[in-house]
Amino acid sequence: MKRETASLALAFSLVALAFSNLSSAQIVSQAKTSAGPALTSFAGETFLAWAGISSETADGKTIHKVGYKINDGAWGAQQIMPYPAINTIAAPALATAATEATAAEYVYLAWTQDDALVHYAVWDEATGSFSTTDPYICNYAECESIAAPALAGGTTALYAAWTTATGTIQYAAYASGAWTVFPAAVPGVTTKVAPTLAVFGNKLYLAWINASNHVQIEQAALPLSSSGAEWSSMTAPAATTSVAPALGEGFVGSAPWKVGNELFIAWNNGSTIYLNYWDGAAWVPYGGPIPPGPLENLSPALNYAVTPEICGSTYAFNVGFTLGGDDASLIDWTIENGVIYTPPSCPKL
Repeated sequence: MKRETASLALAFSLVALAFSNLSSAQIVSQAKTSAGPALTSFAGETFLAWAGISSETADGKTIHKVGYKINDGAWGAQQIMPYPAINTIAAPALATAATEATAAEYVYLAWTQDDALVHYAVWDEATGSFSTTDPYICNYAECESIAAPALAGGTTALYAAWTTATGTIQYAAYASGAWTVFPAAVPGVTTKVAPTLAVFGNKLYLAWINASNHVQIEQAALPLSSSGAEWSSMTAPAATTSVAPALGEGFVGSAPWKVGNELFIAWNNGSTIYLNYWDGAAWVPYGGPIPPGPLENLSPALNYAVTPEICGSTYAFNVGFTLGGDDASLIDWTIENGVIYTPPSCPKL
């Protein structure tokens, strides 16, 4: 589908959203998971990845194949990651980042393989598929993960984090074709749950779950030094969850081109997903809890996209999550806020 057609389809969705004043939700066909979804945006398209329905290996490990879809105005066909060896033990992660001197952006997909290492692949725009090799970030003891990895994309690097068997969170940065794995773990963190990452403004944010199932948040200024981040704790929302939350960029109101964006967090308390945004001083509840029906107790995902039009832009802030009940294992993709911006200078149609 051409971008103009894709933008038109998104525009109709946003118009419907504006008139209904409700989240524009849709179940993504073929996408079924028992480990949760991941989202990112690239070149006007939304990428959705998920770990499929679980199976068990001969040695008793629970594993999943990785599937993905791309929305360029409508969801395309389900694709399965091509490597025979992909057996992830948890949800995958997606991020869009510029990692080269050219500032060109790439989509990255990461997963925790059944060898406990974090592997990754890169989207090839020319072939319309992910790379056909699956290298790992590193392969020594501190590189082994017990849960899903986290990814976040910046303007100069890709960032990754994972939870180790000892409960620490290790992290790394990828730029100019190489990973820098920082030797010191994030200080003061002990968890058995996957972390989540986001780049917002000039900071890297990391959310994690403590032993009381409360969300905690760390932040560090970018760019990172060669020795790693200078982490500091920030106020966390009053959130209780046993699964990783989602961090991401979004917007409040109907004029993000005027007022800018906010840092958002979403979490699943086992029956409801809540959204908060950081107003610079405190976490503020956003919208009503979602969804109206039952949920699987799996991590949600967030993504934000600005799609240039012939004249103007569309803005969309999306939430992905796994349904429960009669729709158990199905992935819902909701436009939580969407706006079409047409400058006054645009010609009248």
